[in-house]
Amino acid sequence: MKRWIAPGILALFVVGMLTYGVNFYHQEQLEHAKEPVRGEITVYTDLPNNITTLLADRYEEEKNVKVTVMPLTEEQMAQRSASNVADTSGDIVLTSEDNLVVGANTGKYAPIVNERIDEVRDNLKDPNGYWVGLWYDPIVFVQNDTFYNGVGKYITTWDTLAKQGDWTIVMTDFVASQNAANLLYNMVEYRGEPEALNYLYSLKPHVIQHAKFLSTPVRLTALGESNIGIGNLSDAAQYTRHGYPIKVIYPTDGTSYYVTGAAVLKNSKHKADSVEFINWLLSTKTAKYMVENNFTYIFTNPEMDEPKDSLGHELILWPVNGGYTIDGKKLLLNHWVSQVRFRKE
Repeated sequence: MKRWIAPGILALFVVGMLTYGVNFYHQEQLEHAKEPVRGEITVYTDLPNNITTLLADRYEEEKNVKVTVMPLTEEQMAQRSASNVADTSGDIVLTSEDNLVVGANTGKYAPIVNERIDEVRDNLKDPNGYWVGLWYDPIVFVQNDTFYNGVGKYITTWDTLAKQGDWTIVMTDFVASQNAANLLYNMVEYRGEPEALNYLYSLKPHVIQHAKFLSTPVRLTALGESNIGIGNLSDAAQYTRHGYPIKVIYPTDGTSYYVTGAAVLKNSKHKADSVEFINWLLSTKTAKYMVENNFTYIFTNPEMDEPKDSLGHELILWPVNGGYTIDGKKLLLNHWVSQVRFRKE
């Protein structure tokens, strides 16, 4: 019996420490819950609910500041950004670069300049401090391994993608969402409208589907139903992390990208809390938290590494400014539908 005394005492000690730890954590949570909320900010956004909820809950947990999210559709956000008579209540806007540029031009935002924002690259923020990019999502070529091991490894530019050959392509329908259509807008800005539309038409012999969802081109390529998918890096990164047999190619002649950023509304009654929240969104800790939760964007925080593609190439972005207006977008989409998507010979 004596030989069980020492292990028994040790077991009792371990159980006691675990019980103490659990009770201490519980009491700490209760005390935290009793603490008065030290601030509250209201955020207008057209971002997906799963992103905004994740960030709002995390911020309240860490900073004890309540974040009230006011969700808008892409259309509502675009109209709100462009209108001179739209409601300007609230504190922060989280949306696309286009909406932020338009909103800055209509005088909706308060300039914010600090060390954290100063670290962001110039092409990812407003020169006068009216908005700052938080993360961006470039368009990439995704190839299944079988195709890549043949001719695929040589298709590394937009020009080679459109050459004659028997490869198949899936891309997102530009009418499906603002994010999808951004490739059209960027390409028109970079190449000019006639050349851009002619180029997209030259892809038609290869395109077997214009998908309705952003992730579909990557998914179909990962499943071997297409040789190439033109899609977002964030979707490609998720499939890569889950071990799907794909290769990610950054176009070596540059590519389109979709910026998501933040601005403080001019009439905000909580400017200091709003700036603190944006600084938190720009932090390395928050970026890593988002990646842990499968939001695999490229973050504007320079401390975060920019991934290379499967060939070891670094990302090259087209020198575009964005800020496309509602009317301008509608016109380009109409031209794409008539001159490319449903063009008749």
